[in-house]
Amino acid sequence: MSTLSSLHLHDDRLVVVWDDGGRSTYPWIWVRDHAHDLATLHPVTQQRQLWTAGVDTNLTAAAVHVDPATGDVVAQWADGSTSALPMEFLERFRTPRTATAHVEAERVLWDAAEIASHPTISHDEVMGSDDGLLAWLRLVATYGFCIVTGTPVDTGSTQALAERVGYVRETIFGGFWEFTADLKKADTAYTNLELRPHTDGTYSHDAPGLQMLHCLEFDGEGGESTMVDGFRIADELRRRSPEQFALLASVSIPGQYIGDGSHLMAARPVFRHDHTGELVQVSFNNADRAPFLLPHDEMLAVYEALRAFDLIANDLAFQWRHVLRPGEALLFDNWRVLHGRTAYSGFRRLCGAYLNHEDFESRLRLAPPSLTPARA
Repeated sequence: MSTLSSLHLHDDRLVVVWDDGGRSTYPWIWVRDHAHDLATLHPVTQQRQLWTAGVDTNLTAAAVHVDPATGDVVAQWADGSTSALPMEFLERFRTPRTATAHVEAERVLWDAAEIASHPTISHDEVMGSDDGLLAWLRLVATYGFCIVTGTPVDTGSTQALAERVGYVRETIFGGFWEFTADLKKADTAYTNLELRPHTDGTYSHDAPGLQMLHCLEFDGEGGESTMVDGFRIADELRRRSPEQFALLASVSIPGQYIGDGSHLMAARPVFRHDHTGELVQVSFNNADRAPFLLPHDEMLAVYEALRAFDLIANDLAFQWRHVLRPGEALLFDNWRVLHGRTAYSGFRRLCGAYLNHEDFESRLRLAPPSLTPARA
């Protein structure tokens, strides 16, 4: 952490000089708006209680000093009131930048060779402590997925594991679900057919953030689970064909779900970026793509770009393959990793759930910085 070297007052701003020579500028309205006193920031909810629009537009400080007892920077206003801001808070915003909500986490892009030793963690570790929980989620953040080994082979234990992350999300499939190849829902996941790599919920405006799958019974052949790092595909396609990457980052592709008394539709690019330009979601499902027609040349270009994406996703050099066995609960980031399975014969029963990405991110923000990913 940097320490403060000097403070300089100007009519419209506070200038902080840090001990490393860096300078930071904070408008007086920003200093007042972000004060940490009880009248400004509620001590329990951390919600702002100050009515910002009611602050004098010509606000300026009469004096500023560092409180020797707390280390806070204290501004004394012309009306005699004061505002205090922690030094570490000012340092966190020492460099102006576009606001972002992403979680700072190490991310490792992978292909088949790089993920041969896939990330795992034991059920007892995850359920036994918050450190174990956060280590699990850090592995998911790093690699996009993780298998929890030794999970009791029953729905109650699996649901309890999912709820370590957050509340189970309700969708067209219900909340926590159990399924076999019985077509009880209008989705080929409820068959024994091959499912090529895809993301779920392309027909939802807010696609499920994470998915958990646990194979409770399997007496048959085939049924390899396949996973592909969608961010790795993005990186590969950006290098191979920047034009196709740009097209898939700009053209919205519609998805739909028809059945069970519903017709759901949504549309977004295959590569969704946030307002800072960071890739935050890969959204691709060839089976659920809804009909749409663009002008001739653009439509053909979109088809070629989708083909390029899908060929990489189905290239064994980019796929992780593994037959999930009872006791192996798979959690993966549906905004990053494409999943599928090979066709199978026999009987296979799974259970699982969808979780919200925001709850996953919340857990990561609360993680102590000392916890680092480990691979078993």
